Amino acid sequence: MTSLIDYKAGPEKVLVGGLCRDFTDSTLITGNGHSMGALMLPVSGAVVVSSSQGHWVVGTGNVLWIAPYTAYKLRMLGKVRLRSLYLNPHYIEGAPERSAMLAATPLIRELICEAAMASDRQTDRRTRSLIAALLEEFRYSSAGMAKFRAPRDPRLVRICTHIQQHLDDPKTLQEWAFELRCDPRTLHRLFVQELGMSFIQWRLHIRLQTAMEWLLAGKPVFDVAFDLGYQNQSAFTTMFRRNLGMAPTEFARASQGA
Repeated sequence: MTSLIDYKAGPEKVLVGGLCRDFTDSTLITGNGHSMGALMLPVSGAVVVSSSQGHWVVGTGNVLWIAPYTAYKLRMLGKVRLRSLYLNPHYIEGAPERSAMLAATPLIRELICEAAMASDRQTDRRTRSLIAALLEEFRYSSAGMAKFRAPRDPRLVRICTHIQQHLDDPKTLQEWAFELRCDPRTLHRLFVQELGMSFIQWRLHIRLQTAMEWLLAGKPVFDVAFDLGYQNQSAFTTMFRRNLGMAPTEFARASQGA
């Protein structure tokens, strides 16, 4: 579903545009950069983003701001329901100048989804009110700190906490189900319902995000691969390149250069 407010007046007069789309796992999208900035919110799944201003793994607990004129590439982790909101910086006060990943509060999520689904019958006044409320919520909340979406079910809390503390643990969902004395299908359903993605996709999400943070901190690629549970550096490099479009060494060099 696509919506543009005041689209008949020409691109320079467009206030806001909305895009609601669903993607299959591993879908690739390239954006050449345009005059409008974009807020990207995955309602389910996660999105790996590579751009000239940074690299991120955006989960359901986060929203990514892509600044105007920024080229980017997206890769979907799992089945992704993506809600994108395009903002014209000439008409929007307070929009960030550089791309950044932010934490998505429940109100921020609802405002983005509502504005992205706005129809041509809605007035500019209502749309401006939604955007003003969205930007105010970014300023008011602690949304400047990106975070992972937190599970609620005690079983998921136990699994996710363990994975974040032991990133090299190869334990499967079936093994977790046996340990917790429940059906693997129950755990799978809980992951999808509460975290927006499967167990395997969520663990990959955590490992990718951590790998990027470690590489940015200057940790050697071999140590990163070993600490994330990969048997060798080659396997880690293959995973990293498949998701970010570059080798870990290339990512580290580009980040240090930036």
